Amino acid sequence: MKKHLFASVGVALLLGCTDTKKQEKDLLNQVIAVHDKVMANDEQLMKNKMLLDSLVKNNAPNINKDTAKVYLKLVDDADNAMSDWMHKFDAENKGKSHQEIMDYLEAQKKLISKIDTQINVAVTGSTKYITQIPAKK
Repeated sequence: MKKHLFASVGVALLLGCTDTKKQEKDLLNQVIAVHDKVMANDEQLMKNKMLLDSLVKNNAPNINKDTAKVYLKLVDDADNAMSDWMHKFDAENKGKSHQEIMDYLEAQKKLISKIDTQINVAVTGSTKYITQIPAKK
C-alpha cells in the first residue's frame, strides 16, 4: 500500500512540475506574442523618427518646429521604452520559483502591452502629422 502511495505522490509531483512548466511557457509565449506585434510597428516608428528628426534639424520652412518636436519626443519616448524593455527582459528566469516566474511574466506582459499602446499612439499621431505637412513650393 505504501508503495502505491509513494508512486502516486511521485506521479503527481511530476505532473505538477510539468504543468507549472507549461504554465510558464504559455505565459512566456503570450509575452513574446505581444513583443512580436510591437516589433511589427517598429519599422514605421523608425521611419517617422527619421523624417521628424530631419524636418527639425533642417528647419523645414513648411512646418511648425515646436509641433514637430512634440511628435519627435513622442516617437523617441516610445522607441526608448521598447529598447529599455528589450534590454531588461529576462526570458530565462533561472533560480526563481514558479510563482516568482509567473509574477514576473505577468508584470512583463502588462508592461509590453503598455509599450504597445505607447508605440501605436506615437505611430498614429506622427504619421498623421507627417502626412499633413504641406509640400514644398
